[in-house]
Amino acid sequence: MIVRAITVFLLLLWPTASLAHGSSSHHPIPPWQDASPWPDRIVVTLPETPQSSFAVTWRTDASVTETVAEIALATDDARFDLSAKTISAATEPLSLAMVKYEGKSFPVPANAKLEDAHFHSVVFRGLEADTRYAYRVQGKRGAWSEWFHMRTAAEEGPITFLYVGDAQNGVLSHWSRVVRAAFSTRPDADFFLHAGDLVNRASRDFEWAEWFKAVGFIHGMMPAIPVAGNHEYARLGVGEEQTDRILSVLWRPQFTLPTDETLPADLQEVVYKIPYSKDLDIFVLSTQNSNLKAQAAWLDRALAKSTARWRILSMHHPIFSSGRNRDSADRRKVLLPIIKKYNVDLVLQGHDHTYARGATGQTPERVGVAENVGQVDTMFVNSVSGPKQYTFKDDGWDGYTGDGVELIRKAENTPFFQIIEIDGNTLSYEARTATGQLYDRFEMMKGERGVKAVIQGPQSTMDERLFETTAPYTDANDLK
Repeated sequence: MIVRAITVFLLLLWPTASLAHGSSSHHPIPPWQDASPWPDRIVVTLPETPQSSFAVTWRTDASVTETVAEIALATDDARFDLSAKTISAATEPLSLAMVKYEGKSFPVPANAKLEDAHFHSVVFRGLEADTRYAYRVQGKRGAWSEWFHMRTAAEEGPITFLYVGDAQNGVLSHWSRVVRAAFSTRPDADFFLHAGDLVNRASRDFEWAEWFKAVGFIHGMMPAIPVAGNHEYARLGVGEEQTDRILSVLWRPQFTLPTDETLPADLQEVVYKIPYSKDLDIFVLSTQNSNLKAQAAWLDRALAKSTARWRILSMHHPIFSSGRNRDSADRRKVLLPIIKKYNVDLVLQGHDHTYARGATGQTPERVGVAENVGQVDTMFVNSVSGPKQYTFKDDGWDGYTGDGVELIRKAENTPFFQIIEIDGNTLSYEARTATGQLYDRFEMMKGERGVKAVIQGPQSTMDERLFETTAPYTDANDLK
């Protein structure tokens, strides 16, 4: 009787206790969202020289005003850490509840009960190429993270990376299985590219907390290349006091990305180039930002200077839309001529919540499932990794035939991750489902003069996936 009475008493207390730090009776602040003196949200990103450097960013609460990181050569010795070097971190305070924009302060209602946080970053420089290092970061004095391993880029040689489209909704509950399946499939990948809409509401800290919890330790050891999507931009305030659509207040503090003095301030750390090796240059655009002409001019200059064997462009909005009632004619008008001018090899995109792959410059015979070999100029991919799914355009890409593109493979109602491998003059591509099934693949081989031959298949063990051929679907906009 006494035991039962105690049990009932504890059960009555439980809801109150669980909401002790809550922002509302329905959505308490989870313990993994609150900042503390201990480091969390640890993410590796790549600076301008990934063969000799890498960047790390992490978060603490506001009590940590200065801190450090340590780095050592990763050896087989038990006490490899005895040779570690200490690097002072840069610290950036961030108010989550009030955002300053053009001299005014704007509240962020979803963050109203969150305390200020501090974001810390280091760039480890002077490293050896293609070498594994161990590093750790500190919060308050003595509050260390675990040691992570991170390998610098090689000067040349094979490269493997992972790519996903929009996570956006149900990031922790649903998207986590896709990003973890990708990592489980290729844990040796060199980096992970996220093609925009990492979250749904740009400056809502809870959604970024879900994103970091979903990726877990992955980005502590596998660099992230994040692309800003339209959902990384949002207005703050109401009525006449409303801001323009501005980049998430969390973007620049939590990702340390390359800067370019030739770009205007609003394009810093959202438009950048990563010269990963002699074999690969990666170019990233911010297609939600309206300053497309400045981006196009930068891309033109950057591609003109590129000497890498392979050149990959990533941006959020597709050049050729695949979602029903969608199009990006203004972006296509500005950017497609540059893509064609330099015969960019692969364009990786998101936004349309469908899967589409097609190419420009194809030989007269169709480069599809039936014919295995053909020639292309540029391969374009739109993909999605989260549970929010749209219907494909009724006419496929037929409306874009004037631009010389042809659709090769499509899908609906299916989250994907992609594995891309580069080895000399061969680029291999696979699109896989959350359970690891192969849905799409090709190999692209580049000749000495830049001519690209594509070999298709075996393309898939799966039939074309459409809403009428898959399980029932319910809108994911409000998915938790």
